[in-house]
Amino acid sequence: MYVVALVNDEKCVGCKMCIQACPEPNTIRFISGKKKAFVMERRCKGCALCEVECPKKAIFLKQAEAVSS
Repeated sequence: MYVVALVNDEKCVGCKMCIQACPEPNTIRFISGKKKAFVMERRCKGCALCEVECPKKAIFLKQAEAVSS
């Protein structure tokens, strides 16, 4: 069992703090059209640094779905 980060679009203000905090390159991306962050779940290691850094508490961790081969 492992966890991944997700973004609550209603709370995200597009500050990009999560992107700066994430140690995994290209895991959290900024969607320009929406001005919101987006987590690439397959790349996320569940370290929770983005969750800790988010000033609006827009990022949360959830149990990852099983990946089928």
